[in-house]
Amino acid sequence: MEQDFHYYTIYRLAALAGFSRSDAQTIAYASQYVDNSTESEPIRPFEDQYFDTARTAHYNLEGFTWNVQKKIYMPFHFLPSMIRWRSPAKFFYITQPATGDKTELATLLVDDALTEPNKRFRLIRTGVALHAVADTFSHFGFSGRQHDENNVGTIWFKEKDKWDARFFETHADLFVPRIGHLEAFKFPDQPWLLWRYEDNNGNPIPRNNTNWCLKGAALIYQFLAAAKTRSPAGQPKNLSRDFPEDYQTMADLFSQKGSLEKRCTRWKDYTQAQDYDKQTWRKQAVKGNVDWDDMSRSKFGNHAVRLTGKKGFETSKWTFFHRAAFKQRSLVLGWLN
Repeated sequence: MEQDFHYYTIYRLAALAGFSRSDAQTIAYASQYVDNSTESEPIRPFEDQYFDTARTAHYNLEGFTWNVQKKIYMPFHFLPSMIRWRSPAKFFYITQPATGDKTELATLLVDDALTEPNKRFRLIRTGVALHAVADTFSHFGFSGRQHDENNVGTIWFKEKDKWDARFFETHADLFVPRIGHLEAFKFPDQPWLLWRYEDNNGNPIPRNNTNWCLKGAALIYQFLAAAKTRSPAGQPKNLSRDFPEDYQTMADLFSQKGSLEKRCTRWKDYTQAQDYDKQTWRKQAVKGNVDWDDMSRSKFGNHAVRLTGKKGFETSKWTFFHRAAFKQRSLVLGWLN
């Protein structure tokens, strides 16, 4: 999934579930910022004090070690579906679409986030968890580790009722590591795409991304509606039944081809959400230059020691985001260890 889902779709789903516009925006921002948190070194908010940051974004990564795989890819983008140590004989790392089952890691993450007593922290933890949930609907069939299970053979696109094999996309993957869906490029995250690929066993895997986006939206709406009402278990909320017009609008938006910028413009017109700026929360918390995404890790480390905290740093959304990310990472690592 990309910003059109992680931010705009999540925002609209939270609003439909009954959250205020402000709270919906906090959840949605936290969800999207998972793809934008490139900071990874400690800053010094106050003299002789350190605040550790948690990189959750895979943008501009300098390596693909096991440490990166288990701390970035798996907890936030390629979530396995079960606790490893409970069923080691049945466990596998490959991501599967979340179903809402109480034993799935996706559900466990959301449920744990909702136990947070501090409201602001709870909203942000929920957003971070929902990013991982959403990605199960685009990243399924792939894993967050470097392994042949992520090998992709021939890739086809459905165009004008005809399957077209793509030569460049099929063979260019020789130059990328077998982590996540790197060999499938951005195709799993493009919501309009109807395509198929050969997996590592030579099996043809058809993908209708629009349908999977709708399934993801439906489950996330259930999670958010249950979180808002905190009601006893009963008939789960149903997005297509509760809001049929919104459901159809989402289906139409998901199916429209276009660049990420064009897709986000359409979603903004529909949702009336605020513009997303990845630097907003940084600027609210930190004094200094917050345009650090393209810095190398060593350069950011040298830059970070010159950053200081603004008034209200400890309760800012940026600091809560990093605490939420560390908490989610710790939970997932504990389940997988």
